[in-house]
Amino acid sequence: MPSRSPEAEITPEVLAWARDSIGLKVEDAAMRLRVPKDRVAGWEKGDGRPSIPQAEKLAALYRRPLAVFYMPARPKEPTPPSDYRTLPDHHDSALSPTSRLAIRKAQRLQRIATELAHELGTARPVRLPRVSSAGDAEDAASRAREELQVSVETQSGWADKRVALNEWRKAIEGLGVLVFQLDFPVEEMRGFSLPSSTAPAIALSVHDSPAPRSFSMFHEFAHLAARASALCDMGWRSSGPAPAPVIRTEVFCNHFAGALLVPRDALLSRMAAGDAVAARDSDWPDERLRELARVFKVSRDVILRRLLTLGLTTQTYYERKRREWATERPARLEKKGFKRNPARVSLGERGARLVSMLMESYSQGNITYADLADYLGVKGKQVEKVVELAARIV
Repeated sequence: MPSRSPEAEITPEVLAWARDSIGLKVEDAAMRLRVPKDRVAGWEKGDGRPSIPQAEKLAALYRRPLAVFYMPARPKEPTPPSDYRTLPDHHDSALSPTSRLAIRKAQRLQRIATELAHELGTARPVRLPRVSSAGDAEDAASRAREELQVSVETQSGWADKRVALNEWRKAIEGLGVLVFQLDFPVEEMRGFSLPSSTAPAIALSVHDSPAPRSFSMFHEFAHLAARASALCDMGWRSSGPAPAPVIRTEVFCNHFAGALLVPRDALLSRMAAGDAVAARDSDWPDERLRELARVFKVSRDVILRRLLTLGLTTQTYYERKRREWATERPARLEKKGFKRNPARVSLGERGARLVSMLMESYSQGNITYADLADYLGVKGKQVEKVVELAARIV
């Protein structure tokens, strides 16, 4: 008769915390482990313990080191961000394990960057502009754009919206702000920000289309610049019972993002005589909106919103067009199905700034090659490939 596997001397409170932190219910964990629900609930109350193989499976399921379960109390972790952007009517939904893991990953990358920043000293300064969410969003966006050093002529010359996303990311990282692009459902979050004096960070969903991703990036940039943390609603007007300061902050961040991507004077100068007629009638043909969107490498939604902000269309027309567009097609999300390139995935997730910081720290002997590979999330020759790709950007 085979001997029974020894029990794992785990801490019940830590086991319950690990499950809750990834957003799984007791029944979900039990189903994955193929044991009764009552047994998992009992382990979390101290009524019995899992075997060592079962504890190893739980560690893999909760994405935690097995050693964590043996700690006397739950470890302290950063508070999840409250300022994340969502699609309409999704901001009250519980986050999935995938989204929770993405937040955890972003926080880990930010911690790594913070440690590197202290090691590298003033070699990597942060030049994040300071704005007030109670101030003029148009003026704040104009000043921020000067800091980014991107002219409208340069912007209009970019090949497409994907190139624009990459160029805007490069400009933002040039100010010392980290921009991560991670795997989480865009239906739950389009992006979130992590404030820090040494390593402020923005995280975007890789499943979002390039134009909305650029908008989310500058929305979160506004949150960092305003030093304001609040739940971000993708809708142009808050539809929930959010406190007034939260609504004001969201209005400001949306206004800021639109004004930076589509400066008022540049938009007005692009408008032809026929546009004046359209403005009076509030009837903007889709093709004209697409033309303007192509110039600024944004979505037609952003163009129409800018026209509304500038008094060139009405709220009624704006809302009607958005309802019309919503019925045309679902959100255009990034498609899967192609072979992933580990080096490109690593760079895409972490950004050129963090990769550059890692290489600089490695060259100074502050971290080992094993550390470098671990922080980049790749192995072997892929490390050199990530560094080579990043060098083309910086």
